[in-house]
Amino acid sequence: MKNLNLFFILALSLLLGEFVMGQEVIYLSPVPNSKYNMEQTNIVIGYSKELTNTEIKSVRINVFGSKSGQTGGEILAVENNKKLIFIPNAPFTLGEKVTVSVNIPKLEISFYIREKIAPVITNEVNRYELKEFYKEINKNSADDIPQLRILQSGETAPGYIFIANFTPYYYNPTYLMILNNNGIPYYARQLTYRGYDFKKQDNGLLTFYDEKSHHYKAINQMNEIVDSFKCGNGYSTDFHELQVMNDGSAWLMSYDPQVVDMSQIVPNGDTAAIVTGLIIQKIDDKKNVVFQWRSWDHIEITEARFVSLTAHQIDYIHGNAIEVDYDGNIMISCRHTEAIYKINTSTGQLIWRLGGSLNDFTFINDTIGFSYQHDIRRLANGNISLFDNGNYHTPQFSRAVEYHLDEAQKTATLVWEYRHIPRLYAPAMGNAQRLPNGNTLIGWGLDTLTLTEVTPTGEIVYELWLPAGQWSYRSFRYEWEQIITGNEPKENQKPNSYQLLQNYPNPFNPITTIKYDIPVNGFVKLVVFDVLGREVATLVNSYQTAGRYILTYDFSKLSSGIYFYRITVNEFTDVKRMILMK
Repeated sequence: MKNLNLFFILALSLLLGEFVMGQEVIYLSPVPNSKYNMEQTNIVIGYSKELTNTEIKSVRINVFGSKSGQTGGEILAVENNKKLIFIPNAPFTLGEKVTVSVNIPKLEISFYIREKIAPVITNEVNRYELKEFYKEINKNSADDIPQLRILQSGETAPGYIFIANFTPYYYNPTYLMILNNNGIPYYARQLTYRGYDFKKQDNGLLTFYDEKSHHYKAINQMNEIVDSFKCGNGYSTDFHELQVMNDGSAWLMSYDPQVVDMSQIVPNGDTAAIVTGLIIQKIDDKKNVVFQWRSWDHIEITEARFVSLTAHQIDYIHGNAIEVDYDGNIMISCRHTEAIYKINTSTGQLIWRLGGSLNDFTFINDTIGFSYQHDIRRLANGNISLFDNGNYHTPQFSRAVEYHLDEAQKTATLVWEYRHIPRLYAPAMGNAQRLPNGNTLIGWGLDTLTLTEVTPTGEIVYELWLPAGQWSYRSFRYEWEQIITGNEPKENQKPNSYQLLQNYPNPFNPITTIKYDIPVNGFVKLVVFDVLGREVATLVNSYQTAGRYILTYDFSKLSSGIYFYRITVNEFTDVKRMILMK
């Protein structure tokens, strides 16, 4: 594989131009001679090493469209000065050839803008018609969350359950929910439209896909929307995956419908088929697209074995997961090609395929492989896990699997799997999350059972059901030190006076709820003291607008005893007593 990568770099260097001051171009987006590029695309040039300030100032990028003519734009240095981005001042024109020339090193490439704008093709969840008369709701209470059915038969991993229920129907509300094992919501945020993929990112933010805005949003511990994540270069944002990195960058995907003459690819193909490809993007903390990978450039449409290639609409790849690997490259799961692809994030080239019609690996201890899978993840032990939906197993069944990959010898050894008894089959969605104590939480996607937590030996310790006809795209368990919710009434519901209410329940163990009213805007500080007057927790320390606020807080790190909580806002101060009994 190292020799193959070296060959690719040398070949690309010969294709693109000579070495200049030791610099090589190892990545280009769009890919040279590629088709179906968007009018709003930027141009990314990746170098083999960091550019010096002199080189950056000396770089000249000339961009010319066969229809739009000379194109000006802004040049940005990103990713430790190893990439340059050219952001055009205006979109390109449909059907034109764009030629790009660079002086360091000297190179010239061309790519093509899509000929036609294809209609939007919906995917496996949001195919249902959205009603125009959605009621605008943004409340943070749990008055009408779905009734859950729970079975706990053993000790679970620590933490709370994270799910977001959805249905095909507009009148069933979607909630982002954080639940304890008893199903009690410590956090419930009702959405206007449906929401998916509610989870905690590595940097501590909670993120979810908001169907109303068609992109991902991030929430902090004060229940405030603090960020959003969306694809660039003119692509819409798909709900299947968001991975936020600690440096603020993020990985996203987009589904990309294009008009394709399939008669040139398969007999009896539609001459104007709507074929949906996959776009993988990395955006930096300033929301610039710094890496882009397109299935059009690397994956043939004919790799989809069970998709009708003579149909008018063809969803040939259907990506559903992105996992940043330990070596900095990425793995993606693509349902309709039944394959996991590993992609070199320096060059954009494929490293290997696991599964599918062009599989690079030999499976050991697993005679059936996986089918229409979701949720590829790299585990702490070096293995990988995924959720095998099993659409083309005989009989159909779903399972969680763990493989040990030998990427040099190209073997995939099945070392663990979980099949539910009685047999379950989720035709779409689902995930498998390895927990810190070795248990695995399995989200069953489009099945009647929402989630199961099992031990390494396959013993069920926890199961949860949403009501019939409700599902959660993925399900998770995370440790979460404190959970705070806030409820701000509408304008005509503002309180008339300051008030700090008694917490409830009281005594409590270890969760309690505190309410307070502020009639005018102000800076609110709500702190907790022990009997010696020492401050042991700060619950609120921020500016808030007038309203009633509801806070639910986990005091599990404190010992049993009497505590006092004090609010200070504007000229108002009040203190209440509470009792923690463990």
